[in-house]
Amino acid sequence: MLVHVMKVYKNSGFKPAVKTALRDLREGSAKKAQKSFYKRSLFSQEQKENTHVYGYRIIQSDGVKLHCDMMCELSRAVDGKSPALVYMDELRDGKLLYKPDFAPDNLASHNYIGSCVAVREDVLDGKALELAGEDNLWSFNRYICDKCRADEICHISRALFEDMSRKETYNDKTDYFAENNIADNNCDGKSLHLADEKNIQPLVSIIIPNYEHRDDLKCCIDSLLEINSYRNIEIIIVENNSKSDEIFAYYRELEENYPQLIRVMGWDGSFNYSAINNYGAAQAKGELLLLLNNDTKIIEPDSIGRMAAYAVRENTGAVGACLLYGDKTIQHAGVIVGIGPDRTAVHPNAGVSIIERGYRDSIHHVQNYSAVTGACLMVKRALYEELGGLDEELAVAYNDVDFCLRLRQRGLLNVYVPDAMLYHFESKSRGYDNKGEKHERFLRESEMFRERWQAYIDDGDMYYNPNLSKDRPWDIRL
Repeated sequence: MLVHVMKVYKNSGFKPAVKTALRDLREGSAKKAQKSFYKRSLFSQEQKENTHVYGYRIIQSDGVKLHCDMMCELSRAVDGKSPALVYMDELRDGKLLYKPDFAPDNLASHNYIGSCVAVREDVLDGKALELAGEDNLWSFNRYICDKCRADEICHISRALFEDMSRKETYNDKTDYFAENNIADNNCDGKSLHLADEKNIQPLVSIIIPNYEHRDDLKCCIDSLLEINSYRNIEIIIVENNSKSDEIFAYYRELEENYPQLIRVMGWDGSFNYSAINNYGAAQAKGELLLLLNNDTKIIEPDSIGRMAAYAVRENTGAVGACLLYGDKTIQHAGVIVGIGPDRTAVHPNAGVSIIERGYRDSIHHVQNYSAVTGACLMVKRALYEELGGLDEELAVAYNDVDFCLRLRQRGLLNVYVPDAMLYHFESKSRGYDNKGEKHERFLRESEMFRERWQAYIDDGDMYYNPNLSKDRPWDIRL
């Protein structure tokens, strides 16, 4: 349903809403207070149809109720900026749903923008009005966003409507998937992915730093040879100061059995994850690089192909995978910058079971994030070289996040692809940085990262809503 609303009226329910919220606060329930205030501040249908912001139309689904502050907040958002589309946070199923700023890959995989938007009237052509009239808001949102620049999409970080409908029609989905070559795996709970990945076969150079730990490395290599279905690869093992006869015997075995596929390159310096990967990248022949830790194991056979399908896009920087601990809980599903105990960066879904959906379905949908982990990171080799690779001053900590933020500075998208799935038996090879000299190095590099990216941290991660806690990922900020 398309609604063009006309005047601004004050909501008579506003004062009672304040009283109820204050009562809930006195009783110690901040979340209840926030929700009750929101629900009592909704417009009635009559009030909703008598509101207006000049030059914009409200496009919404049946069953949407607007908050009394909608027009005021919308007026602020468009004043002096004239964005093409404005979306806002919402109340859904009794829960406050806080969204990221514009994330095109999120929108391609599901309608995270929601079923109520404000659109500048000159953007509404015949096709847009047709989609709005059909109540296909996901198709409508994609159509408008595809027409506009990213900086013309505005997000208001406040819940300004309640959606009682939440429907996405089957035809709406399947038509879009066919038009955009996207495969739909949602029937079994997985994400959408690019259907033409089998037609994208650039050479992928897989760079694996290694020190000792033959069994871990063998597990990783075996999975690349036996489980991985993407065949156009080369494997570069960067050997770093191993001593045991066992590991060098394994290196010889690999090079003898796979002379065209596997190379072992020696790096004699002290352990520096950035320098080791940069050295490996300098030996690579592939169009794409895959930085891969030696304590990983492929789970989904087409993981590399699915990552490559995103990595080759012109607008894409780094591509990351879903990494699981051995107990099938999340180790990595994207990185958020500026939250956590030291306000540096965290893996927000770490420790969550893979069978869970995560906040906003963040585990099982393709998502844009500020960063992805270097334990399994794909990027164009030319782009890696342009940026000078990983920063060798950050020998161990946050070199991957720093690299991803430099990609973001260039306007590129970093993408988390959940159907690219591996085990990551984290830090089995090197141990954790929580004692002695390792811990001191970690603290130094953390401080260096924060100083370098303080402005980004202060502004807030665009993919993490400011209404959410900086201490506990996805909790509502009180």
